[in-house]
Amino acid sequence: MVTKEQFDSAAHVVRSNPMALISVMIDYKSDIQRAVIPTLTASELADIRDSRINETVIDKLCQLTEQKWHNSAGDATTLYCAAMAVATIVKEYEWGMHYLSSDGLWDMAQRIANAGTIA
Repeated sequence: MVTKEQFDSAAHVVRSNPMALISVMIDYKSDIQRAVIPTLTASELADIRDSRINETVIDKLCQLTEQKWHNSAGDATTLYCAAMAVATIVKEYEWGMHYLSSDGLWDMAQRIANAGTIA
């Protein structure tokens, strides 16, 4: 389990040299966006189209991300990259910018890290 201190330290490292890990973030974002589409219902797709926040879709994004994160390094740095990727997807869906704030990224990281325990 990644602690808040480890996550904050990783965030500092990534923010001080974002180009070093931009490819990791892009990889997460691309893979997750492609993988989530077949799992979405017509109602969920309509919520995305109409910019209506849908927590079930966010849960699906987190579950897919958790699988990818868990199969990768599974460390604080890759968790930060994964959280940033999902946060940017949420922003693209026009569901707000909360997850792009420092506290929001930590919230997203926790959702991702705990997604494997959701049935």
